[in-house]
Amino acid sequence: MQFVYPLFLWALLSLAIPILIHLFNFRRVKKVYFSNVRLLKEVKTETNSFRRLKHLLILLARLAFLTFLVLAFAQPYFPSENQKSIENLSGLVSIYLDNSYSMQSKIGNEKYLDLASVYISQLVKVFPEAAKFQLITNNFENQEQYPISAREIEDRLTETSYSSSYRTLENIFKRQSNLLNRYSEGGKNQVFWFTDFQKSTLGKLDEIKLDTANQYYIIPMKSEKTPNLMVDSVWLSNPFVKALESNKISVRIQNFSEEKYDDLVLKLFIDNRQVSTANLDIPSNGTATGTFNFTVDGSGKKACKITFEDFPIIFDNEYFFVINAAPKIDILNLYDRQNSRYVQSVYSNESVFALNSYDVNNLDYKRIESASVVVLNELQDIEGELKQTLQKFTRSGGSLVVFPAANPSNSLTQFLSELGVGGVRTVRSDSTGKSTKFKINPPNGQNPFFKGMFVAIPPNMDMPAAIPTLQWINAGNNLLSFKNNRSFFSQFSTKGGKLYLFAAPLSSENNSLAKHAIFVPIMYKIASSSQTVGDRLAYNFQEKTIRLRLDKPSSEQVYKLVNEDLELIPAQNLIDDQLLIEMPEEALPAGFYKLMLDNKEEGLLAFNYGKAESEMSFYSLDEIKSRFAQQENVQVFDFNDNSQQFISDFKAQNIRYDLWKYMLIFALGFLLVEILLIRFL
Repeated sequence: MQFVYPLFLWALLSLAIPILIHLFNFRRVKKVYFSNVRLLKEVKTETNSFRRLKHLLILLARLAFLTFLVLAFAQPYFPSENQKSIENLSGLVSIYLDNSYSMQSKIGNEKYLDLASVYISQLVKVFPEAAKFQLITNNFENQEQYPISAREIEDRLTETSYSSSYRTLENIFKRQSNLLNRYSEGGKNQVFWFTDFQKSTLGKLDEIKLDTANQYYIIPMKSEKTPNLMVDSVWLSNPFVKALESNKISVRIQNFSEEKYDDLVLKLFIDNRQVSTANLDIPSNGTATGTFNFTVDGSGKKACKITFEDFPIIFDNEYFFVINAAPKIDILNLYDRQNSRYVQSVYSNESVFALNSYDVNNLDYKRIESASVVVLNELQDIEGELKQTLQKFTRSGGSLVVFPAANPSNSLTQFLSELGVGGVRTVRSDSTGKSTKFKINPPNGQNPFFKGMFVAIPPNMDMPAAIPTLQWINAGNNLLSFKNNRSFFSQFSTKGGKLYLFAAPLSSENNSLAKHAIFVPIMYKIASSSQTVGDRLAYNFQEKTIRLRLDKPSSEQVYKLVNEDLELIPAQNLIDDQLLIEMPEEALPAGFYKLMLDNKEEGLLAFNYGKAESEMSFYSLDEIKSRFAQQENVQVFDFNDNSQQFISDFKAQNIRYDLWKYMLIFALGFLLVEILLIRFL
């Protein structure tokens, strides 16, 4: 046992005062006269014995009172094994404060982030004044990489707010280890974790391998599974949104609760105007899908959001997304010598299609770069500069439609092979010199390409027939096939773009498709899909890289993201017409961000928070203690909403176990004993 103020022990000399008082009786003797003292001798003997016992007990009580009172002022304690590491701190104190949105949970009226901040502000006062600290949050900001003083910790805590970022414990451990290795002077470092231990974000506890060189303190902020709703996904029934034309938006809501939600009201806003509502009944721990009917006015990017009310977790009660309404689709129809009118008749009836037809022999190849869809209408040869330009067009996100000639050359098959079509070859007529027409099978309604195209597909649907001139291996998405199961119409992915390949020419003598009712919706689908390639409704902040397709990108200027008063210039790289944006590490608010180039808006993006934090499930205290029970350099503290109690527990385990409270209790106890002896004995 040691003492904080050992000089107070000199006050034990005051024990001589009650001893002197009891040794010398300073009270005056009062004489009482009796006529007969024979009966008083026996009473006097008994009274003197009792008085001596009573005075002795009172003396002992007074001595004990003074002794424990002096010890209370001297503050005795039992030193901890970790005391020298803290009081003679040569290492650093690294503190991780979880500021993810799950720390919005409350105990009473206090949020966990606020409680953790109070804990930390009290904790730093325990360490020596010269101690250096690291305060790390989920933001992983540059300022968190450098040691700071206790006073700076207080300033940083006042500036810390909730972050859309979340980290696994493994990432936190690596971050702290890197900083400690860089700035520590070789002493034993003290590492603290203040987090709610959310399962969906912190990862598996078994994957954390803590070293033995540092002392670790784990403070789990007590969290219980909290009911919550979140938007799981949003999609359009028809990705090609046209002005004043009815469309549908579907939304899937997930319930992280043991209770079901009845008649939950969802609201759809487009350009800050509420346009539709939907009501949902969501089962416990299940999902439900709602649908909004809507129309839009005008064209261009539309800022949309879906909202609902759900307490107490509110950060994921809004979902932001962007739809591109009535975009102009540039279609380039290339023919060789003779132009069939079928392509022109399909696309000339809709104002959203801008069709241009050119003889490939008199073509300015720059027109290919500006098109959304290029139709190769029975070209005999594809080689030279035309071949290179078309390959660049498809690989950079364009849509290429190929109707082969009746007698295609080897250059066409070579071109298709280089775009990823496997085993492509020409089909010759049979030994009699005749070509056979094959009937085409009805489309598969489950294929995403035909989704929403038909109300129902009868099994005996009348289909066109065609004479194939090309044949290939079914390596792509086979959309239509002949009765002999050979491919008639297939879709292939070519890096950023798409290739649509038909097995027969479009001319009526070889193919009756152009005169069939299915031809128009197929060509419309190809054109509308060209505008949705890489055009996503929304992004989330957990994505490291965002890929955007630009119509006329500029390599000489820098693109910016602007959200109301927030403006940032992310790391970016331009490859052809693809802009790659590296998302910054710092926390950003969810919502809409304009893509700006030299004060001109080039696009609109919607960003939402990641889904992982919406699942409010946490590791229990028993699970945490069980995981780290075998490591002597790890201490797990029980949660307590009283910061002073936490500090007392920490001091007792790591600096000293104070005994002054017990000394004071004993002193008051013996004072009470003395009073009782005098009063009743």
